[in-house]
Amino acid sequence: PYPNQPPTLVGSFRSINMDPTPTVFDVGITTLTNVTALSRIALDIKEMNDLLNSGDFLNAKRIYDEGKNSAQFDRFGNEIEELLSLKKLGRAGLSGIGMSAGLYDEDPSFIFQMLGMMNVGDSVDEALAKYSTYADTYITETLNDESTTHLAAQASVVLSIQSYAVHQLWDGLNDCVEIQSGFNPEADHTGSINPKQSFDNFIALYVGAGQTTPGLDEDGDSLYDLAQAAGNLFDTLDDNYEAYVNSDIRSLYQSIQQLMSEENYCTRDDTIRQLWSLVNRIIAKMSIPHVQMLIRCMKDEKEYPKVRMYAMSIIPQLAQCRPSVQRKLKSYLLDKTYDRADFPRILSYLQQSYDCLGFTCNDVGAYEDGDVAACAGYDSDHPMAAFVPKEDVRTLSKVDLDILAIRELLRFPSTQNNKMAQLYYKYGRAAVIVEDSFAYDTLSLQEMARSANKGKYSPYNQDFLEYHDQDNFADKEITAVFDDDKRTTEQRSAYILSWMQYSVVPEYMMSLLGAAERMCGNDEAEIQARHLQDFLTPTYYWNAFAANYIGSLEGVDSGGSDTIDGVMVWNLANKRAVTFNTLNDEYFAEVNDEMLDLLYAGQTQLARNDCVNFEKTTSRVIHLMLIPLIQNTIWHAIKNKGL
Repeated sequence: PYPNQPPTLVGSFRSINMDPTPTVFDVGITTLTNVTALSRIALDIKEMNDLLNSGDFLNAKRIYDEGKNSAQFDRFGNEIEELLSLKKLGRAGLSGIGMSAGLYDEDPSFIFQMLGMMNVGDSVDEALAKYSTYADTYITETLNDESTTHLAAQASVVLSIQSYAVHQLWDGLNDCVEIQSGFNPEADHTGSINPKQSFDNFIALYVGAGQTTPGLDEDGDSLYDLAQAAGNLFDTLDDNYEAYVNSDIRSLYQSIQQLMSEENYCTRDDTIRQLWSLVNRIIAKMSIPHVQMLIRCMKDEKEYPKVRMYAMSIIPQLAQCRPSVQRKLKSYLLDKTYDRADFPRILSYLQQSYDCLGFTCNDVGAYEDGDVAACAGYDSDHPMAAFVPKEDVRTLSKVDLDILAIRELLRFPSTQNNKMAQLYYKYGRAAVIVEDSFAYDTLSLQEMARSANKGKYSPYNQDFLEYHDQDNFADKEITAVFDDDKRTTEQRSAYILSWMQYSVVPEYMMSLLGAAERMCGNDEAEIQARHLQDFLTPTYYWNAFAANYIGSLEGVDSGGSDTIDGVMVWNLANKRAVTFNTLNDEYFAEVNDEMLDLLYAGQTQLARNDCVNFEKTTSRVIHLMLIPLIQNTIWHAIKNKGL
């Protein structure tokens, strides 16, 4: 019955409590709006847990289905008879994208969840039909199996509350984008657009009613409490016994509050950029306890029944990461019952994915005083497809993760022209340039497309200008097609991605090569690049070219990763080499084999200040990188000759 109820009763909590009294939580948080009623959903979890531990599954199921403690309100602020229930939260994705307008429209985390649960060959609609109620399906199954004890209560936090809290973050961001586009929240009395409410809804769900200050008498039942438990197990608590995850999320949430308290909030582009960054960083932090608890459950035999629950919360999110790794983890943890013999392989693949999800080995820590040691993280000379750079350019290599995320989001039909995919393009997520909490900054594909260095250093920039008869043509085409609702989903995706992969990135790479060549032997060269201004060495620009040519998805091994992984020119060369019979003896592209030799040669020449030979190497590299693009043009021409 739930998908057919009015939106004020279900899902996005558009019902508003008109009581202006802010909600105060004992963990040092005071909200801007009243979210006390929503926070009381944590009391449903507490009572469910107590009932399940006593064996009373019938009454626990009644609370799950019907709710008990969390009131709802109509659009006039009047409390209604029907309560909010955990079952409604677990079924919120049922009217999802591709079927009808649903709660989780434009929610990247939900889209990644669906893509990460679907099998190869499934369509989007098939995935939604099978998995959109994954949380409720799992919890209902456990409530019907009395051998699971309190698992259903924990799953309500790990699966339902987690996904709903994350959705509130995306909802708030999307509301702000609507306000920037001209919507006036002060003139709206329906609560249809209310970013302050959405962000406060998030913290109400995250902390939950009854959560006390960390310490000896700590108590709680929601995501904050889960992070505390994980922090205890992995020794990731601060001096005040608070999990680093919780203190970080509080700080990030309070930064959002500050933005929401400004005059004309959400109307400036820099506000949207900051909110985009804050939302993504909070979501990354929220993933850490789930990974920690998954590791714990795989190691502790008594916790084996919880492995699938935690795996279901985190493994599908790897759909935005390296596809081959996500498929392997899915096969180990979701497609079959967990086998402890697989633990070393699972742990290795899981640790490889931390960076993509936005956190580090140190963030996760070591389990039980080293029973599972913390992983080593990345060194500044981390290899890319067997190329070892002299400078730390790994973060620049991660722009391929944004392309991958955009590709996956574009697979879902959208009522808002894939607004979130547009924000990935406009602001970027993965290529973090500045990590200071007060000046957090990322390199975006749009910035690459508009880079001023193209005109100054790219040897082919004038040719592009003359051919297109305007500057930044790729950026204008991408922006226009995002807003074009007349093309099919497949046409929009192919057009946008082709411009990003085969125009924006190659043009930007040419400017990096030109900058490296210009700087060789000339320490006073003026390089105008916001994100590179602190690294004025030609070797850095040379290595930055390699990072953008190869990408982070190729891994560390010679030849790169499986062809389903990469999205940069390296990957294109490997794919087209199969068709054009230009593979080397190790079965990767001859172009890439030669490119590796040239990348090492260029590093050596720069170290020796051998600018004459470096100029020759640069020229060869520029021409070599065009070969896969030419092959791709021919391949598509043949493929489409009958159209």
